[in-house]
Amino acid sequence: MGILLHRNGLSAEIFDDLYTPIPLAAYLDIFEQAAELAGDPLLGARLGFGMRPGTLAPIGLRAVQSATIRRGLAALARWSGALQSGTQVSLEDDGAHLVLRYMISAPQSRPCRQDSEFTLAGICTLIRTGFDTRWRPEEVHFAHPEGPGALTLARMFGAPVLFSQGANAIVMAAAEADRPHRTEDADMIALIERHLGDLVGEAHHADTTREQVTALIGLHLGVRPVTLETIAAALRISPRSLQRRLADEGESLSGLLAEVRRARAETLLREHGMSVEAVATALGYADGTAFWRAWRRWTGESPSRLRTPPKGRE
Repeated sequence: MGILLHRNGLSAEIFDDLYTPIPLAAYLDIFEQAAELAGDPLLGARLGFGMRPGTLAPIGLRAVQSATIRRGLAALARWSGALQSGTQVSLEDDGAHLVLRYMISAPQSRPCRQDSEFTLAGICTLIRTGFDTRWRPEEVHFAHPEGPGALTLARMFGAPVLFSQGANAIVMAAAEADRPHRTEDADMIALIERHLGDLVGEAHHADTTREQVTALIGLHLGVRPVTLETIAAALRISPRSLQRRLADEGESLSGLLAEVRRARAETLLREHGMSVEAVATALGYADGTAFWRAWRRWTGESPSRLRTPPKGRE
């Protein structure tokens, strides 16, 4: 580990304090490098399934104080910024299913298989240890392509695992997520949330409106409409205030939406080899033709020129 820390410009002193901030890019690189050195493509998943609620510090403890899985995951989504910047967690309900989505909103220089599998495995473990040891998701989705150990990964999750999807996600039965498991301790929850609020304030007090909106666009793409109203509601301000703040920074929602879409499209086409139709869905376009036109407008070329055919199963 010392070699990896040194290679990425970090000191072993980061282990002295649980709350020492680690640059996200360094964390992602170290995780991938560690898996390569260990010769274990499932390193992230194995670590995730070995976690305890306390491993996630106060955010994990807050989640398992909840009466239901849904409420626990809602707390996780709400307070995820206190645990790690540059990432987003959302919870969506389509009636029969509850879907938790996880993504890295910060720019990445390489695929993040280890972090994605670690995070979703850790969330599954949080549910099993905090609510029901027999719980299993209905499906698990990963944005990265299928790699070595896919069948083992499915056995670990106890559910079908799909790759090259629009987002990392855990799909579960809504009825099971709403089953009561305990009576909530309001005083304990208030105490933990006060601490989490302090952490969020310290971590994000300098975030610009551009940074906040860009992260939310990345989380909303392909899941819900990206409008002034939806983004403003997520930031708990009025649409007019959001528009004014963006203008003060020389930005607009439409400009940031196009920027995020183009960056995401490049990743999905180049690294994941997704079809034009699949990319259009992941980016929230009505169909492949709408995405094709947008890509042509941005680059002057067809998206097929960038697309890398998906690799066969390993």
